Amino acid sequence: MHCDPDFELFIYGDPTAKRNYLLKLDKEDLLVFYAGLTPYQNNKQKEGLYIIGFLTVNAVIDFNKLSPIETKKYCDLYPSYAHFRRSYTTDLVVVIGDRQRSKLLNKAISISESGFDSIGRPCQIVSKKMENLLGISGAIQRSIPPRFIKCEINISNLKELLGITP
Repeated sequence: MHCDPDFELFIYGDPTAKRNYLLKLDKEDLLVFYAGLTPYQNNKQKEGLYIIGFLTVNAVIDFNKLSPIETKKYCDLYPSYAHFRRSYTTDLVVVIGDRQRSKLLNKAISISESGFDSIGRPCQIVSKKMENLLGISGAIQRSIPPRFIKCEINISNLKELLGITP
């Protein structure tokens, strides 16, 4: 087990099929993370999926395209990052967030409600409120495929939701 995203270093990496989606990110894009959360000793919140933080992309690095010297440079720059500590860089794509404009949220933001997937199994789906704000819909229990928000009004709504000011 390891922390990924790492909100102390503001870095996230993945060597699996998600790598192909990470390669589509550009500088200044937002990479938003959500997690399944269950209330602990209270009934005020509900179990569901919540936005927990985001990275404002500073760089996207495909380690398959780096020389051994360049790979070592990043490993030395972020020696405590889990993928680098294990020397696992094959197929790895790493997103480095802008430290000043990336954040682990103090309070998670609910984005889901109970629903059903395409074959009728119970799962978490995008809530109607978030569907209207962000322009995404459907089951989001798993992160593949990730959702890309491209419409400017939806991006603006997301930034407001995250507390990002222009």
